[in-house]
Amino acid sequence: PLYGALVSRYARRVFLPAVYVFFIISLLGFYLLFDSGVPGRGMAFFFWAAVFNLFAVAVFWSFMADVFSNAQAREVYGYIGAAGTLGAFLGPIITAALVERVGIANLMLVSAGFLSACLVCIWRLRLWAVAREQEQKLVSGETPMGGSVLDGLKLIVREPLLRWLAVLVLFGVGV
Repeated sequence: PLYGALVSRYARRVFLPAVYVFFIISLLGFYLLFDSGVPGRGMAFFFWAAVFNLFAVAVFWSFMADVFSNAQAREVYGYIGAAGTLGAFLGPIITAALVERVGIANLMLVSAGFLSACLVCIWRLRLWAVAREQEQKLVSGETPMGGSVLDGLKLIVREPLLRWLAVLVLFGVGV
């Protein structure tokens, strides 16, 4: 509901950098927690990682929908998906190799650095998306989506596919 409230008031392309900045700041906070050895930091981090994974995927694909036209999406989404799958496979291998060299706390800084690079990419792609919309005289993606906090829940109740996806997410099996 909190995310829905924010997205209804701010455009995705405006809100997305704020989400990434929030997660970068969170990683810096986890750096401090792991560096100082605060008890419970591991459990807090794993909860945070689960939330981050959900948000990262959701906001990434919503942003890609803003950046690419339907024709462009058909050309590049397969490559983007393949790169994501490769990253999901190689990520744990790279993490295991780095954690022994730099330590857990410093790995948080490495992750914050990668998210910062993503933030730069978002800002660059946002300019491209705005230029594409202006060129094709499309509705601007710079405006908020509108609606209320409960509109997403109403849509889930109304649409059978979304209802099943919600059930899968609720029980943690799939998506």
